[in-house]
Amino acid sequence: MHVLMLCSSYPRFAEDSASVFLRHLTLALSRGGADMRVLAPDHTMVGKSPADPGIQLTHFRYFPRRWQTLAYGSGILPNLRKYPWRWIQVPFFILAMFASLFTACLRNRPDVIHAHWILPQGLIAVWVGKLLAIPVVTTAHGSDVYSLRGGLLAALKRHTLRHSRAWTANTKSTAFSAGAAGEIPTPHIIPMGVDITQFGTQEKKGNPETDRASPGLVVLFVGRLEKVKGVSDLIRAFALLPENLLVQTTLWIVGEGTERPELERLSRELGITTRIQFAGRVPHDALPGYHESATLFAAPSITDRHGDTEGQGVAIVEAMASGLPVIACRTGGIRDVITHDQTGLLVEPRDPRALGDAIATLLSDPEKRRKLGEAGQTHARKYYSWDVVAGKFLDIFAGLYSGNTSD
Repeated sequence: MHVLMLCSSYPRFAEDSASVFLRHLTLALSRGGADMRVLAPDHTMVGKSPADPGIQLTHFRYFPRRWQTLAYGSGILPNLRKYPWRWIQVPFFILAMFASLFTACLRNRPDVIHAHWILPQGLIAVWVGKLLAIPVVTTAHGSDVYSLRGGLLAALKRHTLRHSRAWTANTKSTAFSAGAAGEIPTPHIIPMGVDITQFGTQEKKGNPETDRASPGLVVLFVGRLEKVKGVSDLIRAFALLPENLLVQTTLWIVGEGTERPELERLSRELGITTRIQFAGRVPHDALPGYHESATLFAAPSITDRHGDTEGQGVAIVEAMASGLPVIACRTGGIRDVITHDQTGLLVEPRDPRALGDAIATLLSDPEKRRKLGEAGQTHARKYYSWDVVAGKFLDIFAGLYSGNTSD
């Protein structure tokens, strides 16, 4: 069975963390027997390192190469909000994606097109699928559902999901937010997974930050430094820790984004710069080293003014798989991932005091950390293994493939 994956972000080189979950999904699908091809936007950082065995990766150009700045980085929507002039690239991006997908399907006709994110990938895949009679599976990840709520955009999303042969959502929350029952078909709920052979092992990954002398207690955050991630609330919560905990605890912030200068300014303003380490962007393979040295993981996501929020929280699942106790906010799909006081702790978003109290509670209670960490790890390994996740997608693909060949 030949599957063509269409996406707006995919790792550009071997160590890249951009939508790395799609790379892991592609490899898992390939292990499951699918012949995988991937079509993603080009970028100046696309590397020359060898492709993963058995995966044909093609990048399409949509603008003069040095100015292709719409995709990657913080993501298309954050990029457009920070740099409105990049809207100039949008029509070229859509046309190039359509032409590249159409050409790729003519040359190597896939049995299924798997589009990630509803707009524009799902819409373009549906158009091409209709023209060439190829079934389309569209996967919603959250940002494509919670944002882009205008009348026309909402209509295009409904059109895409109605004309997809099947569609999936990473959580029930994402599915519910995509549209009311009756407006769109019923989705399959399939989360993005985690590499359980990479996270939760005892072997250190050689990360220089974690190879130093014991840093004491560590609160870890991993993710894009954008408003929706709520990192400013985490820094404020950290500053509220009792002095006896604050002096022996370090906050590690791993990731990059448009909010970093403001977050660094906030840490200076609160007088806690010596207790915070901004690690910047790190290779995905280095993350287990951070998990292994951390005491707990914090995910203070919010719903921003554009309506965007966390669809699932892959970084949360990775922390759970590593055995780290997790504190997160009741927003978006996180509520479907964590059961409060069983597999983690949930607090209300935009409440630094509540977040700080939860952090202080876990830092002061090793036994509670152990219980939450073990329960979270068991849950993650049972439901979020890539082989389990890929198997569900392969079942959908096989059903469409058999139905397509019997026409």
